[in-house]
Amino acid sequence: MPIFAGAWLHETPAAEMSALIARNVDPVLTGCAAALRAFLARGDGGAIVNISSHQGQRPVRGAFAYATAKAAVEGLTRALAVDYGPSGVRVNALALGSIATERSASYLAGLSDQGREAFDGEIRLLRPLGRMGRPEEVADAVAFLLSDQAAFISGAIIPVDGGRSAVGRDPEEA
Repeated sequence: MPIFAGAWLHETPAAEMSALIARNVDPVLTGCAAALRAFLARGDGGAIVNISSHQGQRPVRGAFAYATAKAAVEGLTRALAVDYGPSGVRVNALALGSIATERSASYLAGLSDQGREAFDGEIRLLRPLGRMGRPEEVADAVAFLLSDQAAFISGAIIPVDGGRSAVGRDPEEA
């Protein structure tokens, strides 16, 4: 599970901030290394799909470590695609927006009616599709990228965010 700790750089020791970043990047490095070793030993290529976040490109306030880690995931995805493409390995990432999970359901359950209404309003403002994503939509995107149908896709960071990466808030919006 990603670690999203609200830590501010001016208040948090650099070593602690580095550790927060590493807690989000290290599992991706470990998984990629294991997959690459297996693919190279087999000699017939393979596909890796990493999970990033829209925050890798558009962070929210207070998410320095998380956003930095997700930007690193996107960078390592592209670098691995370049390094291992000649061996037939494709590496891509999905940049997720808000996905409805048990964690988000628990968060929403703790809000007042007014709080849930405000949250839903923000979701509608920030996502042209007007809702949170579903886990099965993420799984479908992963399955596609792992399939032969995506045989010519590598080094891509694909948003699965309901249009969040495409929308800019209108400053005149009330």
